[in-house]
Amino acid sequence: MQEHNIPNEDPPRSSEKEVAPLHDRSSSAKKHHRTKKNQPAYVWVIKAIIISLVLSCAFGVGTEFALSDAAIAVYVVLLVVLIAIAVLFDMMGLAVASCDIVPLTSMASRKIKGAKHALALCKKANVVSSVCNDIISDTIGITTGACGAALALILSGSLTGVARLAITVAVSAIISAATVGGKAAMKNVALQHSTKIVLIMGRFIALFKKERRK
Repeated sequence: MQEHNIPNEDPPRSSEKEVAPLHDRSSSAKKHHRTKKNQPAYVWVIKAIIISLVLSCAFGVGTEFALSDAAIAVYVVLLVVLIAIAVLFDMMGLAVASCDIVPLTSMASRKIKGAKHALALCKKANVVSSVCNDIISDTIGITTGACGAALALILSGSLTGVARLAITVAVSAIISAATVGGKAAMKNVALQHSTKIVLIMGRFIALFKKERRK
């Protein structure tokens, strides 16, 4: 009986040796995932500041070159384009922040184009909305203010006193009203059609990313 029981004790020992490394790998992978996911909040704040600084410099230099010795019509067109971009990104950031992931999860399971990327945007809603609303939209808003000041300076020409002040205030008021009014109008659109907007964003991202085939 003892000779018959000895071979039965060897397999559990070998299986324990095989299972132990797998358990250690899974636990270490979980720890690495947790540390990567739970980054301090100030890390993103520093990144946002750096990105905003770079974008502000880029927009400032770009508009300076584009508007050097430009006509008034060029200023007006550029202002309209910048305000439209600011309103668009503000709408996208709000749509991602308020989007329900349940319909997108269903679309992703049915392999609808763009749904997978749209779902990824919603899972990172905090970062995406911060980039769209706080970084891009607000940075462009500052650039429009600078363009408006330059346009007011051209329109005022050789005027002085009250007339010059009136033109400067009028241009600034029009730009502010257009920006705030556009964002207010698109806010309702973003809240009512958040799923469609985020899906369109996902389809746009899918144009530049090829899905890996398993």
